[in-house]
Amino acid sequence: MSKKIHFIGVKGVGMAALATYAKEAGFEVTGSDNEQSFVTDPILKKIDLVATPFAVKNLSYNPDMVVISAAYDKENVELKEAKKKHLEIKTYSEALGYFSQDRQVIAVAGIHGKTTTAAMIAWILTQANLDPSFIVGAGEIKNFLTNAHFGQGDYFVLEADEYRKSGEDSTSKFLDLRPKIEIISSIEMDHPDLFSSEEAVYNAFYKFACRLPRDGFIVLCLDYIKARKLQRSLVDRNFETYGFSDGVEWKIIDFSEDEEITAFSLIRSSGEKVGPFKLIVPGEINVLNAAAAVITCLKIGVEEKGIKKYLGKFAGVKRRFEKIAEVKNVTIIDDYAHHPRSIKKTLEAAKNKFPNAKIWCIFQPHTYSRTKTLLSDFAKSFQSADKVIITDIYASERENKPTISGQDLANAVRENQRSTRFIPEWSKIRQDLADSVIGSSIIITMGAGDIYKLAEQIYQDLKSANG
Repeated sequence: MSKKIHFIGVKGVGMAALATYAKEAGFEVTGSDNEQSFVTDPILKKIDLVATPFAVKNLSYNPDMVVISAAYDKENVELKEAKKKHLEIKTYSEALGYFSQDRQVIAVAGIHGKTTTAAMIAWILTQANLDPSFIVGAGEIKNFLTNAHFGQGDYFVLEADEYRKSGEDSTSKFLDLRPKIEIISSIEMDHPDLFSSEEAVYNAFYKFACRLPRDGFIVLCLDYIKARKLQRSLVDRNFETYGFSDGVEWKIIDFSEDEEITAFSLIRSSGEKVGPFKLIVPGEINVLNAAAAVITCLKIGVEEKGIKKYLGKFAGVKRRFEKIAEVKNVTIIDDYAHHPRSIKKTLEAAKNKFPNAKIWCIFQPHTYSRTKTLLSDFAKSFQSADKVIITDIYASERENKPTISGQDLANAVRENQRSTRFIPEWSKIRQDLADSVIGSSIIITMGAGDIYKLAEQIYQDLKSANG
């Protein structure tokens, strides 16, 4: 008799992936969430899972395990019922650790690049016939039918998240994992509602690195000061360092991109050159993601020739520089970027890929705490856009008291990018674009909230206007 699992908050990208994995692994799966449409709705539909509204009756069949999303706290009616019934309850990260405990875990961590790097590694290993298991927190991975897979191979590719495991427990999620291989793509300030400083972020990653057994290895990007500190502090761990910086084992060289292809090579400290690798996903960020994937896969025995071939066919993941549509001379792109560095690098990639187009960026800030703490960095992140529109801040359920506004952010950005406006109403943004976008143009909706819905609305507007 198969084990029964109920997911509270199943629409979250990680939770939907975990539910997909569990179902493929032979578990009986149910799930609940609010009734709003979400980016994972197509995934849940593929596995025939209907997310029912939260209700005590959803636990009437007494599942063997209840997994709760970090988005919901102790006031959730189903969590209360599960506790009342003394059911086994796990947070998302605890469940992730449970499912992956018997495999060689490749855990991809970092402030930036987790989703794409994990997807790249899963794709390469799959194409190399290693049949890895994987759970990737994206609404869609273009190369796969789903964002998770129960494989028969030795490896389990996971995203390792530094954020808190629940509203009641501020422990970082990735401390519930036992990885054999770690990728740490970046260490810098983020999640100010959890971390008081960049040093606090570093301390979380230090604890994560200490979980690695001494026969494992860490693929570490040294383009960040705190990453260099991590390497110095853990002399008893094996590191494979990479980046654009000097002093790394694998240095990125020959980076170039045009409207079609992004290319790079790696040169080792020994002088050995690896590559070139050609990508159809754009930007310096994806070169860093790909470099980490290349190093990881070479280390576990995948041949360079195969990696070149497979990476060249990697089509990206949903909400990462995702082309939504093209209507005549206007291209609509949606992107998840919500941290100043990600915004800057994504807009630079757009400028390189579309050098002759006017770039409109519509940015939805994500959380009051991030916007306020990183305001000065946000202010300098939009120079590669020709026009910037800032919307209202997408507030976390954990931050119900505004401490800063979208107008405040727009004022700060305008100091460096004069063509910046605050337009809170989506209907007015749509009208503004209809009135103002002429000639070859790129419209990028950007943010970690529900801004992707606006991208679809803009597409419908353009389609209607052009017959």
